[in-house]
Amino acid sequence: MALQPTDDFSRRKCRQLLVDVSIIASHDAGTGIQRVVRSLLLQLLESPPPGFEIRPVRATRKQPYRYADRYLATLTSSAQPQQDQVVRVLNGDVFLGLDLASRIAPRRQLDLLKWRTKGVRCAFVVYDLLPLLHPHWFTPRAYRSFRHWLSMLAVHADALLCISNAVSNEVRDCMKHRFRLTENEFATRWFHLGAGLTPDQAMAVATVPRSAGPNVQLKRRAVLMVGTIEPRKGYAQVLDAFDLLWSRDSDATLVIAGRPGWHVETFIARLTDHPEAGKRLLWLPDIDDAQLAQLYAGLDGLVMASEAEGFGLPLVEAARYGMPMFVRDLTVFREIAGEHSAYFTANNGDELAPQLAVWLDQLDCGTAPASNAMKSLTWAASAEQLKALLTDLFR
Repeated sequence: MALQPTDDFSRRKCRQLLVDVSIIASHDAGTGIQRVVRSLLLQLLESPPPGFEIRPVRATRKQPYRYADRYLATLTSSAQPQQDQVVRVLNGDVFLGLDLASRIAPRRQLDLLKWRTKGVRCAFVVYDLLPLLHPHWFTPRAYRSFRHWLSMLAVHADALLCISNAVSNEVRDCMKHRFRLTENEFATRWFHLGAGLTPDQAMAVATVPRSAGPNVQLKRRAVLMVGTIEPRKGYAQVLDAFDLLWSRDSDATLVIAGRPGWHVETFIARLTDHPEAGKRLLWLPDIDDAQLAQLYAGLDGLVMASEAEGFGLPLVEAARYGMPMFVRDLTVFREIAGEHSAYFTANNGDELAPQLAVWLDQLDCGTAPASNAMKSLTWAASAEQLKALLTDLFR
């Protein structure tokens, strides 16, 4: 008769939910996905799914998964352990690929394979399929890594948890046609992301002057764009449209809150050297969540011109402040914002400018569609949706 393990680990009462934080634990750049990872992880830690213990984990391309206790200590302001211990698993544990570790996870497939032989189930959050569908928007390395990551999902994923119904439909189609997989071989589900501030951040926004950052007081109508500056975000097209309106004496201000991404060197030079830089054009490349919330609270409207998205987190964030929105007419944006936004279709700045001018006039008159009634989740509510999926899939 085989001997049963007698250490404390084998007698634990809860299953482990191993939450991958490999990227954010190494460097939190404050990007959209990392804001999602941090926010959902904090909610899961505060209120785990029934029967689970939350254990953040991390890996590198050369090192196996370890418990991310040192990173966890930075989140909870507790004493840091000297080192992170190698992950130990038992039957019934679940691995959740919350972070987009597309360059790491494919290198750790042996870890996942060993875990799966011990009864561990694997679920991955899919934020979008953009590197696969639009490779020209990304670096060759990012495209290759994403392809390898998708192939890994096809092998190891028991469930793919998408951040919108639109992404879920794309993922289901991709798995069917690229890997000949059916839903009998894996589960595809979707949930929506949330928005909100910590109590300390909320206090910082409670009494906010009309401004676009430190020492920048706005006296004119101002609209906001949010997100990493990359080709698909539509920044260049919006700036082209504003250039036309400014040439016709529009007094509107465009505020851009986003760090430089890739393939945007020419546009960054245009931003910094623009004749309206610091006047009717403000670029804020390095702001924290509380400062971003001040922009949502203090400016007049949100412009979102992305040519493709998996969700559209700024829509939910802006709606929590009742901010009017002017967004590209994408299926996923309709899913998120519904009738609570103005929509545009344009291939260039010339086509966008007249539509933008109409919306700006609506802002002045108070007739722009309001977002106050738009259904937007808190991060706690988003985490509840995620937990419900996990509980249903991994009973």
